[in-house]
Amino acid sequence: MTALPHMPFDVSGVLDIAPMLRQLQAEAPIVRVRTQAGDEGWLVTRHEEVRELFSDSRLGRSHPEPQRAARATNSVFVDRASDNYGTEDAEHAAMRALFVPAFSARRMLAVRPHIASTVDRLLTAMERGTPPVDLHEAVAARLPVLVVCALVGVPEEDRATLCAWTDGVADTVNGERSATSWQELLAYLRWLLERKRREPTDDVISELVAAWTGPSDEPLAGAFASLLFAGLETTAVRIDYGTVLLLTNPEHREAIMRDESLIPSTVEEILRRTVIGSGGGLPRYARADIEIGGVTIKAGEAVLLCLTGANTDERVFVEPETFDIMRQPNPHIAFGYGSRYCVGASLARIELQVVFTALFRRFPNLRLAVPFEELRLRTDRYGSGVLEVPVSW
Repeated sequence: MTALPHMPFDVSGVLDIAPMLRQLQAEAPIVRVRTQAGDEGWLVTRHEEVRELFSDSRLGRSHPEPQRAARATNSVFVDRASDNYGTEDAEHAAMRALFVPAFSARRMLAVRPHIASTVDRLLTAMERGTPPVDLHEAVAARLPVLVVCALVGVPEEDRATLCAWTDGVADTVNGERSATSWQELLAYLRWLLERKRREPTDDVISELVAAWTGPSDEPLAGAFASLLFAGLETTAVRIDYGTVLLLTNPEHREAIMRDESLIPSTVEEILRRTVIGSGGGLPRYARADIEIGGVTIKAGEAVLLCLTGANTDERVFVEPETFDIMRQPNPHIAFGYGSRYCVGASLARIELQVVFTALFRRFPNLRLAVPFEELRLRTDRYGSGVLEVPVSW
């Protein structure tokens, strides 16, 4: 019996696409793999099929027997089946009805001045330091916390603990740490929802808990936990990657310094070109048999939607591994697609636009403080990312 390709796939550098991912993508759009957790699943690597499956109602996050469902990693929230098989669709529709207006593009534009002042404070603190400075710790890991927690309504004194929990949830190796962190995060959010119901303030949690009419707060707590996790983890990863991409492509950095109208398209290219994991994907589970890409996915089987593969698919993107801030069109699916499109996309875009506008205004001579080849990937957490981004100026 031929051994299945085993994830995560090896890469030689932080910006590289795994050769195994490229090989599988060339051979077939959907292939059987063995996940990091040791289970089997279908890896979907091409843009067309990933987008199609995002919109397929026969796929979901839940499984009728979640304890027996295939796992992508040991992260209890990110890469395991949820247990709301009978109510997932209704809960998802209810949450989107609540959250989409609260995170609309128009509303997120209103918080842009707050984001800009937050970025300014972080860069001022960074400037007062002695180079080299780790931009990940100085900016990327801090900004999403300050922005998302203030917007949502997490009290300032609780934010460090909440970040520790989301960091634990992201652990793809230590399943016990991930599970404990998830339960602590959920317990805290149940408490916070009840507190905001009794003592509302001017924030998203107070607004949505007042509008929620469900029989319990459990779906709402889970939705906020997901939002916080995604808002903190993935935005930080993209700030790191965006900085590395711009510092290793100085012609693009100089272009946005000359013409800041290029910032929006630059952010879209950063979103497209950020490497999420080493060929991994967002886990879903088939609710029924699905015929697609020349294969039949059986009901109950795991499906991994590979965003890195989809967003660097040569069938859609010319020279897909090249970082090109002028790329038009740029139909990446970094935020998902269709009914599974991320409700926090507008907020993430604004954060990234503000960061990369301010960063090079303040530090026009910013440069990596170590050779590019010495940058290291995180290998034990969802989203992967760069371990450190040492910079000087």
